[in-house]
Amino acid sequence: MEQKKEWKKKRDKDKPAIELKGMPHHDEAERVLLGAMLLEADNIAPVLDVVTPEDFYRRHHFLVFQALVLLFERDDEIDPVLVADELIKRDELEDAGGYEYLDELTHGIPRTTNIEHYANIVKEKAMLRKLAHFGQKLTEISVSGEMDAMAAIGVAENSLQEFREGKVDHGFRDFGALINETYETMRERAAQDGELVGLRTGFMDWDRMTAGLQKGDLIIVAARPAMGKTSFVLNVALNSAVKDGKNIALFSLEMPGAQLVMRLIGSEARVSISSLRTGKLMEEEWNRVALAVAELSNANIFIEDSGESTVAQMRAQLKRLNQEHGVDLVVIDYLQLMSGSTLQQQQSRVQEVSAISRGLKIMAKEIDAPVIALSQLSRAAEQRSDHRPQLSDLRESGSIEQDADMVCFLFREDYYKEKEQTQDDKDPDEQEFGIAELIIAKHRNGATGSVNLAFFKKYTRFENYSEDMEFV
Repeated sequence: MEQKKEWKKKRDKDKPAIELKGMPHHDEAERVLLGAMLLEADNIAPVLDVVTPEDFYRRHHFLVFQALVLLFERDDEIDPVLVADELIKRDELEDAGGYEYLDELTHGIPRTTNIEHYANIVKEKAMLRKLAHFGQKLTEISVSGEMDAMAAIGVAENSLQEFREGKVDHGFRDFGALINETYETMRERAAQDGELVGLRTGFMDWDRMTAGLQKGDLIIVAARPAMGKTSFVLNVALNSAVKDGKNIALFSLEMPGAQLVMRLIGSEARVSISSLRTGKLMEEEWNRVALAVAELSNANIFIEDSGESTVAQMRAQLKRLNQEHGVDLVVIDYLQLMSGSTLQQQQSRVQEVSAISRGLKIMAKEIDAPVIALSQLSRAAEQRSDHRPQLSDLRESGSIEQDADMVCFLFREDYYKEKEQTQDDKDPDEQEFGIAELIIAKHRNGATGSVNLAFFKKYTRFENYSEDMEFV
């Protein structure tokens, strides 16, 4: 008895400070769990499906569980004596409570114990402790000023989401499991109708080159000003939402949501933006607008237009949206208007943009949806005789190219021809439409090249191009 009292004193002495403060735990559930495993080896496998060694609150329980798992993995016999021998080999028997405590664990444990019930109790308490530790860490972050408030909120929401999904610990993925998963994906794709395995953009030539936009991919669409990059991604969003019923998250850092909606209405109704702004429409145009509004009202396009966002804020907002509605495509207009965290803002702008682009790639994988981010190009293209953009023109960071799965440039040669013409030479009709080129300059998992698109400047609308089409 004296030995047991001495052991209890030792255990209390060795308790970490946080343990003495009464963190969530259930001693009896831990004892019953270990006792049931000591009595019956068949109880170990179902426990391992739920509990890890780190889920035990008491260190001596942690050590006993580790020894049980080692014996189980070696397919050895299991009883208190053999567990004690394993602990002796590891010089941990005394820390685990000695022979007497191991024997005590099996007392009063029925062989019909509902083992899963006790395993879930132990897991639940472990999760609560991890939440408490995270709360402490969040307090430290908040007090230290390592990041701004919204970034800290983003960290908190991301961590809480991981708790909900049971993804607290990230580890290696088994290669065999990945092989089987990949094979099943290939079989599923082979069974699909058509060539597309990703999200359809509505631009057939682009879709054929890419097989659709793939989940987890970061797609950069870059252009010089006035090329129509915002209109282009709005058309992609419109095609996906209206024709395929996809859920689109659109971050507009430059333009208010009302202006974006007006552009969408004008594009769908084929009515000029200038006419929509003034409201001076012909009756036929009003009819087209009414039809467009009716169709667009059912589109699942969610617009965030607060004007300034960090990657952490976007991740938090997308996780909420994904929980409520699901997210099939994310559009960001545009990358250079994003802000880094407080620490990133203290670095050079190149370093800040590099961190942002890396964060967007991580976000795409996390949300498991394609992310299209618009990007500016430097003035270097303006100095070249053909004005055609190159990867080196990506503004403020070479890491944008590195992080992106696909980099596309939007290029309209007629824009430069129009700039070179005098006012008398300009044909108003020719200015209303033209051919735009979408250049796929980088494609990590596919071909590069270019496709032609029809551009209706009057309606800020892009369409599929064919040589025999009529521009009306």
